[in-house]
Amino acid sequence: MFQKAFKKNLIAGLLVTIPAGLTYMILSFVITRVDRAMTPLIKGIFGPQGLQFMEESNIPGMGFLLLALFIIGVGLFGTNFIGKKIVTMGENFLHKIPVVRVIYTSIKRVVDTISLSETPSFQKMVLITYPREPLKTLGIVCCDTPDGIKDVVGEKMLNVFVPTSPNPTTGFLFMVPEKSAVPLEMSVEEGLKMIISFGMTNIESPDTSQKLKK
Repeated sequence: MFQKAFKKNLIAGLLVTIPAGLTYMILSFVITRVDRAMTPLIKGIFGPQGLQFMEESNIPGMGFLLLALFIIGVGLFGTNFIGKKIVTMGENFLHKIPVVRVIYTSIKRVVDTISLSETPSFQKMVLITYPREPLKTLGIVCCDTPDGIKDVVGEKMLNVFVPTSPNPTTGFLFMVPEKSAVPLEMSVEEGLKMIISFGMTNIESPDTSQKLKK
């Protein structure tokens, strides 16, 4: 009896402390690194005495706060008329540099697709056959495949991103016939939670459960 209670409480404690501890460690690591990177800027704004005061007072996150304010300031500047002109000139200059052009353009397209698109980048969750029958995997419909590929294949295709578990930021892009992609009654957020948790997250929707069993 004591052993079962001990094991139950130990597991419950781990479920609380591990996520909280890892969250603290990640945030501490990011904030510390950003503070170090922003030290020259802090010194330039507040002077050596101000920097020494913050180091002695052990004020964390000042560099992170300045970085956030800087990003907001760039956003405000980039959205007005003069700022847009300057940003356009800067982008045109970067496009003339061979290696930088490829890197910058690729990153900008990803950011624009995810953050600035008027329509959601990830439309819905689907079930596709991968890597072979009868195995199935979860995929996220990004958009319709370009018409050029549709004309070659002869039917409507979907761009489906299949995230890897437990890191959904990496994965594979498949061009799947629309008829072969089974739509699921689950949100993209629920699907990502299921992938991150190695499939251990319960899907409460009965319709989704039925479609997953098919």
